[in-house]
Amino acid sequence: MPKNRIEYDCDTFNYWCSETDYNNRDKTFGRFVDDGRGYRIEDPSTPRPWLNYFSNAKFGSVISNRGLGFTWYKSTLLRITKYDHPIDYLPRDFQDGREIIVTDLTNGEQVNVLRSADNLICTHYPGHSIISATVMGIEFEFTLFVPIDDPCEIWQLKISNPTNNERELKVSFQQTWTLSRFGIHTAEEGIPYISTPGERLTVNSEAQGCYCSTDNPDLPYAMYGFFQSPQAVKSKIRPLNEIRPDGREFVFQHCELKSDIIKLTDETVIFNLVAGVETEATAADQLKTKYATATIFNDEFNKIQQKWDNTVNSPACKIPDKPLQYFLNFWFKNQLELVFNFVRSGQKGYRDTIQDAWGETMLDTATSTERLVEILSHQYSDGTAPRQYSCFNDGEHDTRRFMDSPVWLARTLIDLVKESGDLTLLEQQVPFLDSGTASIDEHVWRALDYLYRNRGQHGMCLTGDGDWNDALEGISKDGDAVSVWLTIAMYDAINLMVELYDYCGNDKRAAILKQRAAEIKDLVNRNAWDGEWYYYGFTGTGKPIGSKENKEGRIHLNAQTWAIFAGIADKKRAATALKAVDKILGTELGPMLLAPPYVDEGDEVGRIANLEPGTFENGSIYQHAVAFYIYACIANGNSKKAYQTMINLLPTNPENFDCRRSSEPYCTGNYYCGANHPRLGQNFFTWFTGNAAWLIRIGFDLMLGVKTGFNGLEINPQVPEAWDNYSVTRNYRGCIYNISFTRQANDNSLRLVVDGKELTGNIIPISNNRECQVQCWF
Repeated sequence: MPKNRIEYDCDTFNYWCSETDYNNRDKTFGRFVDDGRGYRIEDPSTPRPWLNYFSNAKFGSVISNRGLGFTWYKSTLLRITKYDHPIDYLPRDFQDGREIIVTDLTNGEQVNVLRSADNLICTHYPGHSIISATVMGIEFEFTLFVPIDDPCEIWQLKISNPTNNERELKVSFQQTWTLSRFGIHTAEEGIPYISTPGERLTVNSEAQGCYCSTDNPDLPYAMYGFFQSPQAVKSKIRPLNEIRPDGREFVFQHCELKSDIIKLTDETVIFNLVAGVETEATAADQLKTKYATATIFNDEFNKIQQKWDNTVNSPACKIPDKPLQYFLNFWFKNQLELVFNFVRSGQKGYRDTIQDAWGETMLDTATSTERLVEILSHQYSDGTAPRQYSCFNDGEHDTRRFMDSPVWLARTLIDLVKESGDLTLLEQQVPFLDSGTASIDEHVWRALDYLYRNRGQHGMCLTGDGDWNDALEGISKDGDAVSVWLTIAMYDAINLMVELYDYCGNDKRAAILKQRAAEIKDLVNRNAWDGEWYYYGFTGTGKPIGSKENKEGRIHLNAQTWAIFAGIADKKRAATALKAVDKILGTELGPMLLAPPYVDEGDEVGRIANLEPGTFENGSIYQHAVAFYIYACIANGNSKKAYQTMINLLPTNPENFDCRRSSEPYCTGNYYCGANHPRLGQNFFTWFTGNAAWLIRIGFDLMLGVKTGFNGLEINPQVPEAWDNYSVTRNYRGCIYNISFTRQANDNSLRLVVDGKELTGNIIPISNNRECQVQCWF
């Protein structure tokens, strides 16, 4: 760490890849398999653990490429099995997790398969992972997944003897319970335990399982844990005592299931295990009974496979760019499922989960609708909302009022209506968090109305406790700072609601919003244009943020991109702003969030100046914001630049190779280190990010050009000139549309033929058929 910097909780110094690795473009660790549905890690010495996540609405599990990891219930901070480090920010080595220990009874040799095997191969898929290894001449295949509904993870181990010599083995399966609740990681406190592991925990073991229960009042629920196998013959639970640096004594419980003697010849022996938790004793007993039968394990695996078959089949594409195809068909969806279920950290960020619901609308409208209702039920009657709401339904919300919360609602609502065709959704009644009940339409109206009526300097929206860039919270010490970006985002949301009101015939509200939109557009262009780009905002003292007169943070990306795709900027200003973005913020991986990074202006801007230059919001290549940039490029008519930026951003970019990037090649991250960081391109934080929804939407809706409308599918291809053919499959209102695209030579006009009938225009009408064949020439 540089001598002149004070260490901060998000610093990356201890995790920089070495200079040798940073320049080692030849070293690879795996490859996509099964037409991109799987990623096989063939060298286990990855730069950091390469993970996969499985989840349902209640339970989550993470597995590294060595099989290690932990489980949680309702929140990543309510952990069932032991893992001391926080889920967020920086990668850590897994010290705890699943263990499979094999003993050769012939010679007494004992091996921990997942930790010791040096020929281990891990293949991650959406919904499950498979790890195979050969140890002591025995072949092992370990599969892990989470069922669709039950709060547990399922292990399956297959053991095979490739020789004709009989082997006698015993197998032990182990994990460690914590059943504890964590707080958010801080530099001063480390990883705070809100509850004490082992407190008021009762354990008991039976021949085929280990069981526990706790009524610890520091947990949000009573909890009943189970770890069992129908093939086990003996179990054991022993305490693991730890004295923490602060003197607190923790007692973890180490569980072990043991097999009988296995006489292994040429057959395959299978072990099935279940590990999970419930919050009611009767529900735990029901799961104990359900998983006492060996056949149920394959039934649950088949269900999860069928679920993912349905998910990956629509929307789906076949395109010349295979890495992009793999992300659109499989990996954005895999990542979106995780963040949809568990958002970013211990609570549900209001704006975060709205955007996840927006992505989910194209996959499952019913689930997305349920989430929108849940989100709006945490809105106050004045239109504001908590920064985060509790996962545990206990009323313990993060009540800071970040004023950007409302602006994400409109996009989710209008696309839900377009996807489902259900206008009655607007009238569905939802309670407010404080008092009263109103329709979904009224909730969104009040949210945008509050923003419009709570403006400050130059007619811009007040930030309250913050906006999207929450690291800039210092600009609003007295609540009187304003955000140009937020004002532009409000304008964008207003216009989306105008589109919805025009369609459903609410002329009164449409007229009010049109008038407000015209006013806001004029104010932003008169008061927030700095000659080459838009300001980001103004501090409470009136000092501009994101201006030429600033020494640090002179230009901010989001104000430019949103001004372009929202339509605030005219054609000339859009071109000028994009030129400035590319010149000042551009890198080979995408534009940085701002430049120059903040170092000396902490008193003026807040904690962003504590962040390492080139990381997080302080000048990194923030991938969520790069998605906004891609959106803006398409809106500005530059589909070529949009596509190239998308390809540069993905972790499959060969110029940001494995050893440099360090993160998984099959999921996106929060950020890449920016140009002011010594490790430009390294990725310290993957999976938990809002960009998955935006990138899958950009891919199918804008680039491939198949977007749902009120009255049909809107077709507008924006693909590279080198693409002569591609296809998209889209399930829309009960009909599967198989759409083939063919580029016409010397003719840019669009032709559509649906089931043999040529159409005029670019809209494929709603069909009552179960399937339609569509040819599109462009």
